[in-house]
Amino acid sequence: MIAAAFSRVADRLLTVDPGLVRLHTALRVALACLLTGVASIEWTVSHHQPITLAAPGILFAMVAPLFVRDARRPAWFVTLFYLYFGACTCFAVASVLSAYPLAGDAGFLVVMFVGMLCQACGPRALGSAMLGVVCFYLGLYLHPSTAHLVQSLLLSAFAPLMVALVGRAIVPTRAVASFRLAIHTVTLRAARVLHAPAAATLSALNEAALSLEEQLALLNPPDAETIRERIVEVEVAAGQFAFASGPVDNGAGADVLRQAIARLRAIAHRRDANHASSAMTSHGVAAGLSVSQRIASLRDKLCWLPATRATTAAFLAMLIGHSLSPERWFWAVITTFVVFLGTRSRADTIYRGAQRLVGTLAGALVSVLLVAPLHDSPVLLVAAMLLCVFGWAYFILSAYAPGVFFITVLVGLVYGELGFAMGPLVEIRIEEVLVGCLVSFAVAMLMMPLAATRHVETRLGAVLGGLREVVRLATSSGGRTSAEAGVAMRKLDRMWHDLRIALRPLQTQRVVVWNPDVELATGSLLCCLHWARVLSDPARGGEVSGHSALNAATVDAAHVESIVARLDSLIARYSGVGDGAALGVFDRRAPVMTSVDVDPGKAPALVQLDGAVAHLFERLTRPVVGARRVFNWALRSRAT
Repeated sequence: MIAAAFSRVADRLLTVDPGLVRLHTALRVALACLLTGVASIEWTVSHHQPITLAAPGILFAMVAPLFVRDARRPAWFVTLFYLYFGACTCFAVASVLSAYPLAGDAGFLVVMFVGMLCQACGPRALGSAMLGVVCFYLGLYLHPSTAHLVQSLLLSAFAPLMVALVGRAIVPTRAVASFRLAIHTVTLRAARVLHAPAAATLSALNEAALSLEEQLALLNPPDAETIRERIVEVEVAAGQFAFASGPVDNGAGADVLRQAIARLRAIAHRRDANHASSAMTSHGVAAGLSVSQRIASLRDKLCWLPATRATTAAFLAMLIGHSLSPERWFWAVITTFVVFLGTRSRADTIYRGAQRLVGTLAGALVSVLLVAPLHDSPVLLVAAMLLCVFGWAYFILSAYAPGVFFITVLVGLVYGELGFAMGPLVEIRIEEVLVGCLVSFAVAMLMMPLAATRHVETRLGAVLGGLREVVRLATSSGGRTSAEAGVAMRKLDRMWHDLRIALRPLQTQRVVVWNPDVELATGSLLCCLHWARVLSDPARGGEVSGHSALNAATVDAAHVESIVARLDSLIARYSGVGDGAALGVFDRRAPVMTSVDVDPGKAPALVQLDGAVAHLFERLTRPVVGARRVFNWALRSRAT
């Protein structure tokens, strides 16, 4: 009975955390912080030194494990070195500049600008940016003497040692085990489709499949193509079951889905450890790039406009924050940094700012309630701090509001243990965070060129362009292979994922916004994706529905032309004429499909896709009549 309960809990964890990646990362962060804190604080106590000397090392141990993700051991240690070197450099420079307030403030803005500029250059660059900003802040706030600076830097050496000990020995990254767990996640989410065949369940299955394929590309086992076929088989079977037209079809679809799940599970059981030594082709390709190609690639990833926006907001928050508190103004500036980090539209910025406000308010309240009871219980206090560190690491990259809640509670516990009065401290923190959020909102409204409407439309145009490309590759008679159509389908899946993320901020604003034209069309779009997946899968093309008796001769170029014509019309509507190449999704210069070669087994799928695209076209070109629209600034209506 205990084993069954444990199995159910593990399945629930896998459902929300594919491969338990977040759980393992949070464990590494908590253990690294604990070991670093024990070693460094013990030294400060035994030598009668200020406990704040341990702060840089503990801070590094708290952030670094989130971004040390390399599979190869040499790259793992190189990333750890870069993160540590950048953190120590920023802390040392800030400590020196703390004696010159204007220079320190200017340096803080420069570090923020560089961090925002490099945010899209990979986990190593993003981790260096976050550590650089918080360590620079720590150096300005602590303004240590030269002797204390040297001691802090020497003590911080415990941090990379403990991160390496935890990340390589205590809780190591086991790629093969994570891969098995990722397969289990896909099967669990596919099994949920049997009980709840809804669009959200299918999208969750697709996200798990994308995560599994990323790990598959990393491991590159000998049977990679077989595994990919099994993944697509499960997705197609799940779509067949969800879109079944009647009880008979639904029952047959359930049996097919169960069989597909069983075949994928069988692959997971056959996995053995020798696959871990498989060649990782992605690293080999990256290593083969020339220096000029790497520089060009990095230059293309630099985010100049987001860096300018964030730095402008940080400067305004700095001015206002200084007037509120000469010592706590950093909270307002760091708020602008995290609010703009990774956001792409005004709605994204407002959504992130609202999450930070909610998390801060809830965390401040809980920290006030916990400080007094835990003050005389060191063991419970340390346990509460570790729980906060674990919760922060578990949620911060996937659910921002809970992450902010845990870090706010942690800050309150730390300051309370150091003897600060909690009432004024909580008041100042809320005020500074509020200033940072309001300034970010204002700058986003004035300087963010991509409104929520345009952001959603851009993502929708990308999905439509990707769908057109899949149809072109799957039906072209120009010698296209099924592998090319499969790759295009996975790109389309990622575009669908980006569209769902773009819609997420708007879906939380239903109190003042309700424009169902695009949101209600996502169900039709998901149906189009399903039939495109069937069309691009040669193994399943003929097993689609009761239409299997159709003669392939009746499915000619007219169906393809109908699909492409509607998609081109929608692409022009949402992406703008001539914007396809800029989106990097499809090429309008691609040859028109005058020659169509439809496999007889795929003819039913093509008919179904034609109907799904027609329904999508009607949904998007004929807005819902009588829908409630209040303060509709988020999604503007477009003339048809």
